Amino acid sequence: MNTPRCGVPDSLSEIVDRSSLWPKDRILKWKLHIGKLPFDHNEIREAIRQAFDDWAGHGGLTFYEANESETPDFNVSFVIGDHGDGAPINEPTTVLAHAFYPWDFTFRGRIHFNSVKNWTKTYDGVGYNLRLTATHEIGHSLGVPHSDDSDSIMYPTYQVFQPDAVLPES
Repeated sequence: MNTPRCGVPDSLSEIVDRSSLWPKDRILKWKLHIGKLPFDHNEIREAIRQAFDDWAGHGGLTFYEANESETPDFNVSFVIGDHGDGAPINEPTTVLAHAFYPWDFTFRGRIHFNSVKNWTKTYDGVGYNLRLTATHEIGHSLGVPHSDDSDSIMYPTYQVFQPDAVLPES
């Protein structure tokens, strides 16, 4: 299969330990780690912020970008190869990104994007839209599994949606 997709295995999507999900009354912090970034740092931060806002508006959670002195709940980075989580992103691959469910206490909150893919800010089908992919991966970090509904942002393969893409019911 050569369709670009999420690196989270579908078979693991069925295992949901609700006791380890993020508390809904908590303010959660995220941080973009500087490394090899596909385009302007501020534009990437904005796309990631919008993706967290997509879930805030849907699931009743509050997110903000952590400052330098705060420990983030979510660590967002662009990686390639072995990056220390047991799930290397080696080219050539169809894997765009992966994240870890909240019950994986070792890697909880880590969201990794394939740094060599053509990430974009646009929704025109050229390259891979960062906001859409980030919204999908943040969903996993919140405990949302893949969906069989091809109209859902949580569908496992990449599709071009408009920014108001369908989020799963909370």
